Amino acid sequence: MTSDRRLRIIHQLAIHHEMEVEELSSSLHVSPSTIRRELSVMETDGLLVRTHGAAHLRVPIDYDFPYASRAAKQLDEKRAIALAAMQLVTPGMTLALVGGSTCTALARMLRPVDELTIVTSAINVALELQGQSTKHVIVTGGTLNRNSYELVGSQAISSLENIHCQMAFLGASGMSPEYGLSMSDEPEAAVGRALIASTERAVVLADHTKLGKRGLVRVCPLEQLSLFITDARAAPEQLMSLRRAGLEVIAAELATVGIVAPGRPGKGSRERLAEGQLEP
Repeated sequence: MTSDRRLRIIHQLAIHHEMEVEELSSSLHVSPSTIRRELSVMETDGLLVRTHGAAHLRVPIDYDFPYASRAAKQLDEKRAIALAAMQLVTPGMTLALVGGSTCTALARMLRPVDELTIVTSAINVALELQGQSTKHVIVTGGTLNRNSYELVGSQAISSLENIHCQMAFLGASGMSPEYGLSMSDEPEAAVGRALIASTERAVVLADHTKLGKRGLVRVCPLEQLSLFITDARAAPEQLMSLRRAGLEVIAAELATVGIVAPGRPGKGSRERLAEGQLEP
């Protein structure tokens, strides 16, 4: 069973990147020896990397410069969005994930969540979750897109036709009421459409800089989406325009998003929204 404490450690490392044992001890209100024991187990499970008196989340792939540069933009916002998306996930679910930087941040957050089946069209997402015995990772196959870590093409699309997911998480180049969800790459947009067709709930994860923009390729209208998660820096009028179009929207504030242990009693996103922990 996943412990609340390990989820809280992942939460803290997601925010601060690296923390010392004493900092984690103070933040979680437990002894340093308890933190050291937890870190030791979590390192063995492939969740993090221990250094001299500290720890940071494991990054199992040496990302190339173009991707790393994109991932570094709006980093705090992407972590907040990923943490908010994690609240939707419970053990035993079947999920789909693409490989953009925000979805990759979510993949790292999902490491301590037990008994997940994850379908992905991205090699980097598969590697982020590799080696964890409590997860079943399915890779679509296909042709590697030279501009990203995504697998695209007819093989990727056909493999999704016979798969059913409870929830799919997608990134975006643009989100607008008129144009809907859009991406900058046509082959990846085609895989995105196949993922949406294979899932019960399609959830878009994108920071505030994507709002009101139109990417090169339209993926789908808003009617085909279930939820949009962005960050609290989004302009209220832009969020309201999406809501008026019928899309549920959550804007996450990094400093106040909490972790609820998956599968255990806790406040859902709507309850936290009412209390101001997630921005409306």
